[in-house]
Amino acid sequence: MTALVLVVLFFFLIVIGAPVAVALGGAVVATSLMLDPIPAAIIGQKVFANLDHFTLMAIPFFFFASALMETGGLVRRLIDLANAFVGHWTGGLGVTTVLSCIFFAAISGSSPATVAGVGRIMYPTLVKDGYTPRYALGALVTAGSIGILIPPSIPLIIYGFVTESSVTRLFMAGVVPGLIYGAGMMVMAWFLARKADVPRRPRLAWGERRAPIWAALPALMLPLVILVGIYGLPKFDLGILSYQGGAIFTPTEAAVMATLLALLIGMFVYRELTARDAINCIVSTAPSVGMIFFITTNALLFAFFITKLGIPAAVTGWIMSLGLEPWQFLLMVNLMFLIVGFFLEGVPTILMFVPVLFPAAVAVGVDPVHFGIIVIVNIELGLVTPPVGLNLFVASGVSGQPVLEAFYGALPWMVVTICVLLLVTFVPELSLWLPDLIFN
Repeated sequence: MTALVLVVLFFFLIVIGAPVAVALGGAVVATSLMLDPIPAAIIGQKVFANLDHFTLMAIPFFFFASALMETGGLVRRLIDLANAFVGHWTGGLGVTTVLSCIFFAAISGSSPATVAGVGRIMYPTLVKDGYTPRYALGALVTAGSIGILIPPSIPLIIYGFVTESSVTRLFMAGVVPGLIYGAGMMVMAWFLARKADVPRRPRLAWGERRAPIWAALPALMLPLVILVGIYGLPKFDLGILSYQGGAIFTPTEAAVMATLLALLIGMFVYRELTARDAINCIVSTAPSVGMIFFITTNALLFAFFITKLGIPAAVTGWIMSLGLEPWQFLLMVNLMFLIVGFFLEGVPTILMFVPVLFPAAVAVGVDPVHFGIIVIVNIELGLVTPPVGLNLFVASGVSGQPVLEAFYGALPWMVVTICVLLLVTFVPELSLWLPDLIFN
């Protein structure tokens, strides 16, 4: 009875237009007031405890770092570097867009930030060079979703926090699927450009590539520092200098380092970032950070409530009674996330459904890290499907085109997303090979 009231109240609040965070928290509070399964004092304590975690500190710093990269000129130089090497290919600017999204994703950890940061430069460039608006929108919307698969990744941080899985292993597990996803997007960029007979840019001589390479080197330091810092270097002895191997700092500390480096490079290397610009970056990212933390707090409260009601245990027992093989369970999960992706964004999807499905996944023999990557690729698909696909709205805002136009542009590119989802789901080695190689 209590669970039914909770679910009905949640969907009632959604239907009348309440934000997802308000619907989650409001359903819990109203159910407690009516049926009193949990004292109000406990609810207040959980609200505070949900945010009192070191891991979650990485989220605002990664958002701030991505804003500093865009404002400080780092993104533009990374785009120039990619364009110098692949701009002359058939669909070269489309391939440049994909590569730029991969570079940006290796620092920002956010898909919408990747679409916005790369899109402000690449969309007008693509259209000016003869690519259709739909081609440009499709490239940005879908390639931008790599931002949550290539490490670092804000949704992977939240997944690790919810499931108590190693964030470092999750980051490493996203590398191979992310590179496969990027390669598939590059092939699609070439195919669609060839089909449309888009004109090619002239090839740059090696001497002409020297300038963009040197200009981009400081910007390339950011993903290098993050990767080396999180995963460490092999053990070595160099005279009096000795290093025992292993991680140098945590993912949260990596976010702080990325922010500091982006600030220093933008202000003192490229000299395009002022103190006022840095303050404006804080102001501009604050609403996004606040939104994520507001959703996180209420969604974790919702998850705590349903756990106390025994819903995850009941779901696990029901799934086990079906006698499903792991691949059958994962197929069912993918279909469920496909439907959920039409209505919910990535963060609430993780916080609402992972606490329910994760125990069942472990019970049927699915590796927690593998399951995390499957969840993330499903969220990538949800980011590009209406009516709430966040990447569609960001690309619409950047380009001035309607949201539906962005969706129509993304349709052929979504074939790659679906193929990657199937590969990641049914070939777990793609996700597990690299973390097992490094950490075992």
